[in-house]
Formats: sequence, C-alpha cells, structure tokens
Amino acid sequence: MPVDYHKLGDRIKYIRGQKEVSQEKLAEMSDLSRENINRIENANKIPGIDALVRIANALHVSVDDLLVDSLEYSVSTADSELHRLLLDCNKIEEQITTKTAQELKKILYRLGI
Repeated sequence: MPVDYHKLGDRIKYIRGQKEVSQEKLAEMSDLSRENINRIENANKIPGIDALVRIANALHVSVDDLLVDSLEYSVSTADSELHRLLLDCNKIEEQITTKTAQELKKILYRLGI
C-alpha cells in the first residue's frame, strides 16, 4: 500500500491542532519552513524521512502515528478512540485519564476479563 499523502497531511494537521501548535511553531520546532509544513499538510510536497522524523519529534508522536492511515499493519493506537480522547486532554486530564484506565485494567484483570 503506497503512502496516502493526503491522509498524512490531514493527520499532521489534526495532531498539530490538538496540541495547539501553529504551522509557524511546528516549522520552528522541526527546523523546516512554514511553507514546507503547509505543502506537506496539503499533500503538495512529499516529505522525506528526515522531515517526517523532525515533525514527529516536534509533535511528540511516533512516525507510525503519522503514517497509520497508510500502514497495513501497525501497533499504533493513533486511530483508537482512547488515543483521540487523550489527544483532546490537557496535562492534568491526561494524567487522570491514564491513571483511571490503569486502575480499570487492573480491576478487569482481577475479574478475569
């Protein structure tokens, strides 16, 4: 399956929006130009591996999370409901949600589920 650059751009834009990072800020954080970020997000430019790694590092996600729509097999949870929920959380909400999920998992394990 080839890389779907439209979905890649949409995912970068979505994650950037969730983290409230402008194209300018992402460009600064990834040492790319704002024009390159814009072209990548709009599928007008095919990013190299170095650019993808820089963007992923700047957004604190894995490259797998950026490419999940183009992968036939991925261990990424980027398209899961829980992942989308966590992306929408501030730091305190993320910590509370994570601790709650961990405790729920322990309870389910003890119940044999």
